[in-house]
Amino acid sequence: MKARGRVWSTMQRYSLFLTPSGADFAYTANLIRELCGKNDGPPFEPHVTVYSGEFSDLDALRKVVSNAVSGIRPFSLHIRRVGCGEEYFKSLFIEFEEDSVLRKIHERIRTGVETESGYELVPHLSLLYSDMPLRHKEALAKRVVPDRSGIHFDEVKIVTPRNRKEGWRDTGQWQTLFRVRLGEATREASVRAVIFDYGGVLAEEGFREGLQAIARDQGLDPATVQRIAMDAIYDCGYISGRGNEAGFWAMMRDRTGIHGEVDTLSGEILRRFVLRPRVLETVRRLRHGGIITAILSDQTDWLARLDRRDHFFREFDRVFNSYDLGKGKRDPGIFDDIVAALGITAQEVLFIDDMPVNVDRAKGRGLQAILCTGEEELLRELGKLSVSFHGV
Repeated sequence: MKARGRVWSTMQRYSLFLTPSGADFAYTANLIRELCGKNDGPPFEPHVTVYSGEFSDLDALRKVVSNAVSGIRPFSLHIRRVGCGEEYFKSLFIEFEEDSVLRKIHERIRTGVETESGYELVPHLSLLYSDMPLRHKEALAKRVVPDRSGIHFDEVKIVTPRNRKEGWRDTGQWQTLFRVRLGEATREASVRAVIFDYGGVLAEEGFREGLQAIARDQGLDPATVQRIAMDAIYDCGYISGRGNEAGFWAMMRDRTGIHGEVDTLSGEILRRFVLRPRVLETVRRLRHGGIITAILSDQTDWLARLDRRDHFFREFDRVFNSYDLGKGKRDPGIFDDIVAALGITAQEVLFIDDMPVNVDRAKGRGLQAILCTGEEELLRELGKLSVSFHGV
């Protein structure tokens, strides 16, 4: 195979790395550095190998990579567990859930290269390379607990081992030959629908604030109670319509020691969901301009109760609630369902949420997304969006 500018006389080993972005790069790099330092392993940069093999034409491989990521925006992979194995290069690693965006990149590369290498995609980010006994790796895997649910990625690059004898084991001789940032050449699609989260976006975050107030009043740690509640409302099935209010509070009493009547405890939460008038005015403006407006909330039957109190459903074209849908935002497929229900493409939907992990999941499904860090910041972000609101 002939390359433009250079012909390789022999086959060369290359791997295509997906690399974390920003704070997630720093977090994983520090974790690798700490583990390697304590366990006498070679340091290396954090990455997920998308494809690997031997190729003769670097220019052709560059084109394959560029084509593979065309139209792909930065996205997140969601952590399944920390695993280990006997294999040197899989001594200790973060294993990710299967992801359609990553699979798409891999398949585009696999079908784009002239000779398929047979590389199988098993999404993971290595934390340690070592020949230590498996029992030591297993002990390490139990101690390493990531402090986040997912890792965000924004770049794919071609890397080669310059040390022909030691190959990939000589991590100090890895050389990056080409890199492409995800979304660099991707122009935002026009927005046809804006989907708002309820608590923390359309209204003050009553669930968090209410739980923390209950915890403080009862001498419990607010952060711990909130964290337990986020899992309990899923575990008891209340969030997805398979449980009820009494069951949720029963689980909370068991897990945290909270006490009180159901109506009193729920009341502490519901009264703190206070609508934000200026955000609702923005909803009206968008809708008047022909934009579809919707709510997507991880809520229980509380959302309908709140609407009976505040009458905000009428401001929206559609209301999607996890209690009615039977699934919450922890299932990324919920975004596919919403897009299908709206009858438009994912790229034409702007999603707004106050939880970074939900924003990442939406982006991973191809939606445009904004992280809401407060009412003022949200209004500024909506005001300076580069997308066209079709005359709004």
